[in-house]
Amino acid sequence: MRISISGVITRPAEELFWLSQDYSRRLEWDEYLSDAHLLDGHAAAAVGVQSFCKNHGGSVLVSRYITFAPPTHAAVEMVKGPWILRSFGGTWRFKALEDGSTEVRFIYNFKTRPAFLGWLLEPIVASFYRRDMRRRLAAFKKWTESRSVEECKTFASPQK
Repeated sequence: MRISISGVITRPAEELFWLSQDYSRRLEWDEYLSDAHLLDGHAAAAVGVQSFCKNHGGSVLVSRYITFAPPTHAAVEMVKGPWILRSFGGTWRFKALEDGSTEVRFIYNFKTRPAFLGWLLEPIVASFYRRDMRRRLAAFKKWTESRSVEECKTFASPQK
């Protein structure tokens, strides 16, 4: 099942991309998670790098970056996760708008198990994910828009 949510944030796409993928700051804005870090000593996200995310309910998802294309998008696929998920992938998309703001879109693709109950379970899981995605995007918007432009630039890109 594929679900997505989007919103507009009044920050440039490049800043938002790097801020969203900065695991050293992730818990400053991501209210859904209680723990988030990159695995195997990696300091920055990149294709092949794995991340560990644990929500406040204790559910853990280990994912691997399959796409990392600053400043427009990053995508991960599940390596290990909750039993109910047979597969999971998530994408962050950043579309620069003419006024300097950015449309941010979260996209999740997932399948549940057991497969024969997917028709029942996937809409239920989707409703929970949509709620959390909305909250997560709202928190990201509030966090980024409450910071000065200079503060965002100082930690937006590891390449700067």
